[in-house]
Amino acid sequence: MLKQFQITKALFQNQVNERFSFSLNYKGNDFQGIYHEGVINWFNPHPLNKIEKEQLGQVESSVADNMHKYLVSM
Repeated sequence: MLKQFQITKALFQNQVNERFSFSLNYKGNDFQGIYHEGVINWFNPHPLNKIEKEQLGQVESSVADNMHKYLVSM
């Protein structure tokens, strides 16, 4: 579903406010955001400007799964 999902960097690494910046490609559209404790904050362009709400739910679910796998493996 997601193409080119990657975690671009850890923000505030090893601190209480640690967050992870990520980028992904979904159906030819590039999106970026920040992930923290299961919450995704999207940068512009927001995915709802390009894809349907139902598809966004699937994308966010995939992002959460990928982030969970990454955080468990740390």
